Amino acid sequence: MSCKSPEVCQLNPPKTGPHSPGIGASAPVEKRFAFRPALGSIGSGLRFAGSVLVDLCLPRSCAGCQRIGAHSHSSWCLECWKKIPWAISPLCPRCGRPFTDSPDSPDHLCGECIEPTFHFDTARSAVLHEGIIRTRIHQFKFGAQMEWAPPLVELMEIAYAGWGLPAPDLIVPVPLHPKRLKERGFNQSGLLAGEFARRIKAPVSFDILVRKNQTRPQTRLSRRERLENVKGTFEIPDARRVRGRRILLVDDVFTTGTTLNECAAILKRKGRASEVHAITVTRALPG
Repeated sequence: MSCKSPEVCQLNPPKTGPHSPGIGASAPVEKRFAFRPALGSIGSGLRFAGSVLVDLCLPRSCAGCQRIGAHSHSSWCLECWKKIPWAISPLCPRCGRPFTDSPDSPDHLCGECIEPTFHFDTARSAVLHEGIIRTRIHQFKFGAQMEWAPPLVELMEIAYAGWGLPAPDLIVPVPLHPKRLKERGFNQSGLLAGEFARRIKAPVSFDILVRKNQTRPQTRLSRRERLENVKGTFEIPDARRVRGRRILLVDDVFTTGTTLNECAAILKRKGRASEVHAITVTRALPG
């Protein structure tokens, strides 16, 4: 990505609108009320709308240190911006894995991509899954603190701009199983996708992919277990909506890539998508 220097990014921040989570009409959708699958209940929708109203009415605070008035254009103050662990070169040009142990090497394929194991064409993550960003992801995903969605998407927007990828024909979030969606109250990937689509002015659909099996949480599983866990999990109700189109998958965290890979596989094999790319807020590296 192009923003290797946080100071440069701070001097030229992306254009951002009000902190809305992608419900606005500027993010086109393929189906009326298609945003509903991102919210599992009326209660979560009200919490989401409430967090937006509070954000609009009160002075903006930094998403990192939460100081008020420490910045003007970005969701992050300059001091926190300097500490953001960007997922930058050298990295794998296909899956986007950063080579943090060899910072002076050129971009090169990682071991998994030398003999391709991924079905997506390329993938990128904005930052490493650590520090305050990791905390905000967890607060957003598991604590329903939805005010963190726009600052997280801001990081994705910067990564996307440096990626140089042609504009997607359609943005698609990784879906949750209906039961888990009801339990959590919202799909974090759906909310990220809606806000991201609004920012880059691309169409988004929340029902292209469905999760037909309720799988175990991937967090504590090995790579082999993750592969088995998501195998055959996703389905496309109407393949005609995907055929010949460039799809951009959105998720919150890239760990092993198994979930994104399974989504990409069904989009290409059944949906006949021309290209499938993936973007996440963070990239978790092996410990």
